[in-house]
Amino acid sequence: MGLFKRSGSVSSGTSSLNSNKASESSSATSASLLSKSSTKSSTAKVKPSELPFAASTSPITPNSRILSPPAGDALARSPSASTQSKTSSPPESVNSSVAAGSSVASPAGAMEEDSGEESDEEEEATAPAPRNGSNGVNGAAAALAVTSITTSGHGTPSSTANASQNGSTPAKSSPKNLNGSSDSPLSSSEEDEFVEARDGNATDSAESSGAGTTRRKGPLSRAAEIARDTMARDVKTRGKLGKPLASLSYEDVALSDEDVKEDITVIWKAMHLFMSSRMIEAEDICLSACDHRLYYSVGFALIQSIKSLATFEPEDLEAAIQCCRDSILIAQLLRKKDHGIFENVGRIAKGSTSVNSIKSMTKVQRHAELVYSECTLLKAVLGIIYSGDFVAFLKEALNMRNAYAIYRTLAAYVEAADTSYGGEDPSIDQDFRSGVFLGNGLISLILSLLPSAVLKIMTVFGFTGDREYALATLMKGGRWKPREAEPGMPPEEEGIRRPICDMVLLMHHLVIANYLPVGGVDVPTAAHILKYNLDRYPNGIFFLYFAGRLNSTETQLEAATKSFHQAIAAQREYIQLGHICYWDLGLVSLAMGDYVKGYECYNILDKESNWSKAIYAYAKATTLYEEGTDIEKANDIMKTVPDLMQRIAGKSIPLEKFVARRARKFIAQGNRLTLPGIELAYVLNCLGLSPRFILFDEHLDQVSTVLAELHQIKEPSTYGKGDEFWDDYCLAHLLRGIILHFIAHPEPHVKPRPAESPIPVKEADEQALISFNNVLKHGRDIQHDHHLVWFAHYELGRLYGSMGEYTKARQHYEMVMSGKGLEISHKKGKGKVSLQNMAVLRSNSALTILKEDGH
Repeated sequence: MGLFKRSGSVSSGTSSLNSNKASESSSATSASLLSKSSTKSSTAKVKPSELPFAASTSPITPNSRILSPPAGDALARSPSASTQSKTSSPPESVNSSVAAGSSVASPAGAMEEDSGEESDEEEEATAPAPRNGSNGVNGAAAALAVTSITTSGHGTPSSTANASQNGSTPAKSSPKNLNGSSDSPLSSSEEDEFVEARDGNATDSAESSGAGTTRRKGPLSRAAEIARDTMARDVKTRGKLGKPLASLSYEDVALSDEDVKEDITVIWKAMHLFMSSRMIEAEDICLSACDHRLYYSVGFALIQSIKSLATFEPEDLEAAIQCCRDSILIAQLLRKKDHGIFENVGRIAKGSTSVNSIKSMTKVQRHAELVYSECTLLKAVLGIIYSGDFVAFLKEALNMRNAYAIYRTLAAYVEAADTSYGGEDPSIDQDFRSGVFLGNGLISLILSLLPSAVLKIMTVFGFTGDREYALATLMKGGRWKPREAEPGMPPEEEGIRRPICDMVLLMHHLVIANYLPVGGVDVPTAAHILKYNLDRYPNGIFFLYFAGRLNSTETQLEAATKSFHQAIAAQREYIQLGHICYWDLGLVSLAMGDYVKGYECYNILDKESNWSKAIYAYAKATTLYEEGTDIEKANDIMKTVPDLMQRIAGKSIPLEKFVARRARKFIAQGNRLTLPGIELAYVLNCLGLSPRFILFDEHLDQVSTVLAELHQIKEPSTYGKGDEFWDDYCLAHLLRGIILHFIAHPEPHVKPRPAESPIPVKEADEQALISFNNVLKHGRDIQHDHHLVWFAHYELGRLYGSMGEYTKARQHYEMVMSGKGLEISHKKGKGKVSLQNMAVLRSNSALTILKEDGH
């Protein structure tokens, strides 16, 4: 699409996949050869017959060579370099279309807590003050892959398609940085073309009308008709009261049952508008009476919260928190007043009213109770991000507990009422039910992701996490049943929070499942939920984003790229929402090994988003370094990474700490890192999104070349500055094992391309085991990157699980969970290693899946 349009010497975005730049050959003691740009030398290929250790008797391809020393020899003889042409068949069905009904995106790892440091690392630079608010590819394969990415649905170049599709182009933003210097590998004319294409990008089906409608094929579904008619309908909104919130009385906010019904009808229009990417219209409706009407207020608070989480600006977070406070105040005035001493004691002990109390409430009071818990929970989450200190974290954690307790009581009330009625009690309206389902399902789902040891502690404070319960509860919002194409809930009867229930389900199946090996993942069901909502909101940025996530989950990266661009083009009102899509486009670029495109995405994020400047800067430097086009700029950017770290709840963000350490290591090693692009793809959990032909032709080839060069080193102390060899050796073997595993054992929901593994599965398993065991064997020789041992155990567990050896898989997961018996030098201190909690979370999730599968 337009985002990746290139001109001049770099055409159609193919440079990073098709280029075959020559690199200078390096000596055995030099470590300057380990980036992608420097492993494209024609003398870097090594034939299996030239390796000094046994190779498999299976048919050998350039990438299936064994690159591990024999057991009794840590370092092998230097193999003689030879020229070997790179030949392989193009992938099958590279440009696959989106299948109807099955294929139509905040980095999770960055938020995992990591309170410790590696003891052998240099002292971490002081973090800024807390936020006050806040090798080449086979030519044929590459040509096919890139062509499919950079062309429109009708086979025309994306820039041409964009020019004809976009009816109204916003003002062009400058690609320059604040001091006027260019921060892009493009020439000035290329930059203008790129930004123009990006800002003017539109979907293939979008019309040029201001409303952003989409052409449809065939008649509208009933749900789509209702959404269309509701958005077109004139509604009578309430006006502002104009009275300070602090002086509101019950009479000012009083509602009858009919008032609640009327207000929800108005807010339904705002909901449909918001889901259809007409953000400002939705915001105006909620703003009209948010100073005294319950549902106007909570609607406005939700919109402001989404805006603040998209921008991460302190002032936006502060405004959203205040909106939540306002909604809480209005809800407090409408909640049932309990004056009995026993009731008050019970509230202190339980943090919530009782089921009997809920039964005695009026409809208005029950909705007020629900809104109170919603906004309390939302304010707590925003407060933790905004405050940045541990005391505020504890305070907001108590507020979260209070909201959670109310949700559980409301759920118990609904369950009791339905049991008494002998079915679904019609006296409880669906708007209330959908809110109860959403709150309970969401909180329980989040808690279920925590390690079992942490969850046991949380249980003491009244928290419980059950993923099966959470998913079943969220499915109730639309009466979905697994693998059924249509929901059981008629669109005329659904509650106002039902679309959000669907979004949380899609988040679990298509986003969270990409970062953690969670159970309960049902991609076909997610595809049905997505298809239903895309039909309803064809121009909705959220569901277009999930369409991209579905495609990338299936490793259909060409279709994913198209969907993400459609999502970005869907709305221009809240431009920061598009940053979610740019993040995923960056992940897709890393998965494809296309570092030019990756740089462009992370450059946009660095200029326009405040989520994590440290990660963006490191990603920019890494992509420039891997591409090898502007090493000097990569060096300059890398130097800034450590100073860009931030804190949340008084803690540094683990992924930011990791990239800061890698940046410091880059500088300490004379502006060099080994395989940083593939390593970053693994850490961000997008390496598994790579199609087989990319894994084999691109990533495995690069890693194999690096290992071949490492095996030429006769004495580790002569490598680099003397203490760098084993870290690089273990990293390369870890990545090799992971890539081989992905090639041999695609996930069930993946559509592998080619269908048959380019390496015999048995051979791939054997080679992966060799690589992982090499990491463990030399774990005590690692000087800095001790996390490699933790992740080697985790990946060994995954490999044994894929091979059906579940007892061995469990053993390795449990080693990560306990931290005992890991091959780390006894000379090191007791501090945590980089990304240790990420390895623990992933291992805990994998153990849970083993238990659920009866292993």
